[in-house]
Amino acid sequence: MSTAFATPPFFVTDARKADHPAERLQTSVTSPSDQVTLCAVAGEVDHYTADVLRRQLIGALGTAAPLVVVDLSKVTFFGIAGLRVLIEARSRLGTDQRLRLVTGPRCVDRLLEVAADVASFETMASLAHAVLDAA
Repeated sequence: MSTAFATPPFFVTDARKADHPAERLQTSVTSPSDQVTLCAVAGEVDHYTADVLRRQLIGALGTAAPLVVVDLSKVTFFGIAGLRVLIEARSRLGTDQRLRLVTGPRCVDRLLEVAADVASFETMASLAHAVLDAA
């Protein structure tokens, strides 16, 4: 006699929708002032979603603002692909631009800590602190 197990309905997902990068990572770019461009990031930053972040962040660097703040405080996963995007963005900074990160989640802080020898970034604990001296 065999026993069949049914999958509970709460485990059934539409894989096509769940796997779409836009469902796993949300980004937005705003200019709260002439001095600051803000790139807010929420969700999972991994190999699959890194291009979403790359497009938004490179767009943010195209502004005239001297300070580009990347708010990673709502990131739930941060992999090496995300670190590569940040390193690429830093290499594309204009001569009069700075890149500053708002951290907080352990997944972000830990990767930045481990990569500090090759990828040192200016970090802040809150968005308010990140834009405080830019105004």
